[in-house]
Amino acid sequence: MSEQKQKNNNLIFVIIILALLAVIGYLIWGNMSKDSTIKENNDSITSLNENLGEVSDSLDAKVKELEEVSLQLTSLQHQYAQMGQSNDSLNQRIASLQNTIAKIKKGNAADLKKLNEEIASYKASIAQMEQEIIQLREENKGLTVANKEKADSIMRLSSTNADLYSKYELASILRAEAVTVTAINDKGKELIADEYRAKNIDKLKVTFKLADNKVAPKDKKVIYLQLIEPSGSPLFDSQLDGGYFKMSDGKETAFTQKQTIDFTNTNQTVSFYYKKAPTYTFKVGTYTVKLFQDGNYIGQGTVTVK
Repeated sequence: MSEQKQKNNNLIFVIIILALLAVIGYLIWGNMSKDSTIKENNDSITSLNENLGEVSDSLDAKVKELEEVSLQLTSLQHQYAQMGQSNDSLNQRIASLQNTIAKIKKGNAADLKKLNEEIASYKASIAQMEQEIIQLREENKGLTVANKEKADSIMRLSSTNADLYSKYELASILRAEAVTVTAINDKGKELIADEYRAKNIDKLKVTFKLADNKVAPKDKKVIYLQLIEPSGSPLFDSQLDGGYFKMSDGKETAFTQKQTIDFTNTNQTVSFYYKKAPTYTFKVGTYTVKLFQDGNYIGQGTVTVK
C-alpha cells in the first residue's frame, strides 16, 4: 500500500514537472514571438520613416521645380508685356501655380503623381509659349522694318510737302508793279513831277498795281508801307498809324502806314496817302518807299525832294 502510494506521488510530481516545463516553454515562446513582433514593428517604423523622408525630399524637390516653373512663367509674362501683348490664361496659370506651391509648403499637397502631371503640363505650356514669343518677335521685327519704311516714306513725303509748301508760300507772295510816288500840296492838288519842293508837300501819294497771282488765295492781305528818309531811317509815328511789324525772317521793323485789302487777283490798284506830322519838314534828297505784304517784300518806289 505504501509502495503504491509512493508511485502515485512520483507520477504526480512528474506531471507537475511536465506542466511547469510546458508553462516555461510557452512563456519562452511568447517572449520570442513578442520580440519578433517588436522587431517587425521597429523595422516597419524605420521603413515608414525612410519613406516619409523620401516623400519629404521629393516634395522639397517638387517645390523647387515648381518655383523654377513659376519664374519661367513670370519671365514669359514680362516678355509678352514688352511686346504689348497680354495672356490671360498665363496670368491664371501663374496664380494657380503659386497657390499649389503654398499648399505644399503648408503640408496640404496632393500626391506626387499628380504633382508630376502638373509640372509636365506647365513645362509643355512654357515650351508652347516660348515658341509663340519667338513667332511674335519675328512678326514684330517685320512690323519694325515696315514701320521704319513707312516712317521714312512719311519723312520723305513731309520733306516734299514742306518743300512744296515753301514754294507755295513764295509763289503766293504778291508783287507790286508800277509803283509811283507823287506829292499833294496843302490845297489838295496832286503834283506830278520828277522832283518836289519840300514846302509844296503836304502829303505823299503812293500808288501801285498788284500783279496777277493765281496761286495767292483771294482773301484779306495786310500791306505795309515803309517811308525811308534820305539818311536811311524809316519814318513812323504811332499817332499817324505807324508801328512795328514782323518780317518773314522773324525780325521786327518799323512801318509808316499799313492797309488791309481784299485781294481779288484783278490787277487791282492800291493807294496810300501819307500826311506828314505838322512839325515834320521833308528833307532834301531821295525818299524810298518800300512795300511789304504780310512781312514779305513786294516792291518799292522813290521820290526826290529838292
